[in-house]
Amino acid sequence: MGAWSANLYGNDTTCDVRDAYKKLLQSQIANEEAYEKIKDECRAYIGDEDEPLFWYALADTQWRLGRLTPEVKEKTLYWIAKNGGLELWEESKNGGAGWKKTLQKLKETIMSPMPPEKTIKKPIEFIRNPWDIGDVYAYQFHSEGSKESGLFGKFIPIQKIGNEEWYDGWILSRVQIYDKVFDSSPVLDDLKDIRLLPFDTPDLFITGERDVVHFPIRMNSVLESYHARDYPKKHLTYVGNRPDDRRMPLSCINSGSYPWRTIDDWLCYYYQSWRDFDYSVENGGCVFPKASDR
Repeated sequence: MGAWSANLYGNDTTCDVRDAYKKLLQSQIANEEAYEKIKDECRAYIGDEDEPLFWYALADTQWRLGRLTPEVKEKTLYWIAKNGGLELWEESKNGGAGWKKTLQKLKETIMSPMPPEKTIKKPIEFIRNPWDIGDVYAYQFHSEGSKESGLFGKFIPIQKIGNEEWYDGWILSRVQIYDKVFDSSPVLDDLKDIRLLPFDTPDLFITGERDVVHFPIRMNSVLESYHARDYPKKHLTYVGNRPDDRRMPLSCINSGSYPWRTIDDWLCYYYQSWRDFDYSVENGGCVFPKASDR
C-alpha cells in the first residue's frame, strides 16, 4: 500500500474503499446491499494489516452520506482504540503523532450526530467516442487565442481513422487533421491533395543549419474527454465519410493523446507552427527542407 500523508485519505487503501463504496451507491442499490458488496470486494483487507483502514474509510464515508451502520461504527471504534494503522508511521520522527490526530478526529466525527441521508445520483453517461471510422468533421475556431492568430470563425477538417482503447475500457477516437483552414465548412471534395497536420512542432525536428532531417513524427493522435462538457459539439460540423487514403503509421497512444477540452488552443498552436515549413512524408517519417519564404 502506498501512503503519502497522515491524513485519512493519504493512502491507497482508504481512497480505494471510499471510491468503491460511492460507486456502488451510484449504481442505485440500497445501503445494506452496498455494504455487503463492499465487504466482498475488499475481503482481502479483512484479517490483513490494512483492515483498520478499510473500516476507517467506510465509516467516514457512510457518516458523511448519512448511512453509517452500527456494525461499521463499532468496528471502527475498536480499531481506533488499538491505534490501528499506526505501524505505517512507526519509523516517523514524531512516532505517528499525525496519524493519531487523524484517528481522534475520525472518532469525534462518527460519534457526533450524523447528517441526513444524502441522495446519491447516478452519474450521467456520455459518449466519449461519437464518430464512425472515416467520419470527417469541420472544427470551427472560436477562442480568444484564435482571434490573435486570425483563425477565429474559420474551419479545419478532422477525420477519425480508428478506435483506441484507453484506461478503464474507454474507446476513444484516433484522428488525423487536414492542414488547411476554410472560411466556411468544407465538403469532401475540398480535401483532395491537402497535406496532414503533424501532432508535433517543427522545432523538434529542424535544428541548426541542416537542410534535411529524417525523423518519425506523429501524424495522428487520440482525443480524450473526461466530461460531457469537454466535447465541443456546437463547434463541429459533419462533412461526410471517406476512406483514409493516407494510411499513416499510428502514433503511440501513451506518448500522444490530446484533450477535447483544449482543442482550440493546441490545434491553433500546431497550425500556426507549420505555416513556414514544407515537408513530405516518406515511410512513416518526414523529410523536412529548410523553412520556406512564404
